[in-house]
Amino acid sequence: MKAAILGIGTELTDGQIVNKNASWISKKLKAAGLTTTAHLVVPDERKLMREGLEFCASHGDLLFVTGGLGPTSDDFTRDIVTEWVGVPLEFDETSWKHVNDRLTSRGYVVKDIQRQQCYFPKGSKVLFNSQGTANAFYLEAHGKKVFVLPGPPREIEAVWEDSIAEWLKENTKNLDPYITRIWDTMGVGESDVAVIVEDLLKDVKVEKGYRVHLPYVEVKLSFFKSQEKEMAEALEKLTEALQFCTIARDGNDAAELFAENLKQIKSVCLIDEVTGQFLMNRLMPVLRDFMTDQSWSFSKSRAVKSPAELHLHVLPKDEHSCEVSLQHKGRVLKDIIETPYKTANMRERRHQYFAEMALIFWLKNLV
Repeated sequence: MKAAILGIGTELTDGQIVNKNASWISKKLKAAGLTTTAHLVVPDERKLMREGLEFCASHGDLLFVTGGLGPTSDDFTRDIVTEWVGVPLEFDETSWKHVNDRLTSRGYVVKDIQRQQCYFPKGSKVLFNSQGTANAFYLEAHGKKVFVLPGPPREIEAVWEDSIAEWLKENTKNLDPYITRIWDTMGVGESDVAVIVEDLLKDVKVEKGYRVHLPYVEVKLSFFKSQEKEMAEALEKLTEALQFCTIARDGNDAAELFAENLKQIKSVCLIDEVTGQFLMNRLMPVLRDFMTDQSWSFSKSRAVKSPAELHLHVLPKDEHSCEVSLQHKGRVLKDIIETPYKTANMRERRHQYFAEMALIFWLKNLV
């Protein structure tokens, strides 16, 4: 089963916002063993929306349409989908009650314009949206299975948890999932890694892929789960060949794992005199997700004094090395990190390398 995702909204095509919904949905589908063949974004224009829907239907068995389910004049996704299916719209009283209950409980006056959110294609299944007024819906048409979702990410996540996750589990249990194995390497250039991989796997029929997300070079091998046994020897050989530069496997992210370990820490003070913004940029998003009730501070100077429970330091040693340390519960652990990027024009890459290796050191030693 292959999927295609259509994002609707002029705010997307104008560049006002990034289509993070497609990325989020694709990750969920990938975890279920499905392949996403297309991400398409179109503005709030009827002709382009219809063409976009038909394009996605020609490239996927499972379609996800996001956006355009609101109460305003530029929200007509349900109309385009209904025209494509060839059925009339029907008013859903339960959805109208949901709109009224949600708005009045928050002190808003319900307007008649909001009734348009309560029309759905005849025969479709209404999917409850606990985080907004616009319920989603599911239908089957032209041999395709179609989920039509609101635009706000939080609302998509809510509908997914309430309705789609279980549907996916049930409808993919007999599939041969398409899986991907990942090696995140560091300290070696993309072309050098590729030479190792291509030479080792030249006689192996497998989909290979590479992605640079600094400071990592990611190697990917994709195949059907039914091929796992016949791929085992090749996977073992590649793991051994890349062992000298492999930092993480199968999508594990050092910053996310480290932030997860910080949940029980009440306060953190991080002093970084080396990496510039790189370490802060890696940690800030995940700390917001994992440490909403704790206190944490960043500083570029060790002169800052803090009573924090956990102290994390990255201090310069010389141009090509730094000292990383962790202080917690009376323990002080230190290590020296030396970069493989020695040339003058690799200064930024050195900073990225120091930031990532510091995260890995803290992750291994915070117990």
